[in-house]
Amino acid sequence: MVLAFGLAGPCPGKESQIPMKIRVSALCTLLLMVAAPVLAQQVSVNYVKTQNFSGYHTYAWGEENTNQIRNSILAQVAKTDIENAMQSKGLTKVQKDANPDLILVASGGSKQQTSYSAWGAGPRFGGMATITPQQSTEGTLIVNLYDAKAKQLVWRGIAQGTLSNNGDKNQNLVHKAVAKMFKQYPKT
Repeated sequence: MVLAFGLAGPCPGKESQIPMKIRVSALCTLLLMVAAPVLAQQVSVNYVKTQNFSGYHTYAWGEENTNQIRNSILAQVAKTDIENAMQSKGLTKVQKDANPDLILVASGGSKQQTSYSAWGAGPRFGGMATITPQQSTEGTLIVNLYDAKAKQLVWRGIAQGTLSNNGDKNQNLVHKAVAKMFKQYPKT
């Protein structure tokens, strides 16, 4: 008895057990499942819904903290994008001693992730299986806006995505993340 399983096609001289449509559909689904975590970028925003954001006109960068964006190219891109987004919302950057309406604190980081891909067949197909570890770097950007007078958090944006070894792709990821965050900034 000859048993064939896979996408290569039917056994010579035998009718295929799995129709072509199902094989192509399964392959497409598999590719989407593998690509989704790589392409996905999660952005969430939360803010105080009762807060009147039209009263905010100025902002200043907050104090240094241990998780604040470091002086790297990607950090500079994030800082510039955040400042441009703030200005596009009608906010003016001032020095902290000029009594700003908002205090802006941004932090970011990355961590190594390991995921596993498992491929194999059950006992009917020989019981062979392979488990492959895949390393990736997950980046996180957090932007907090505090009401300077009330000294309370009024708006927070969080973006997470998988970083690559390509600096241009990572910069593009930051551009998109900041744009998605501030698209959800309350209308004034």
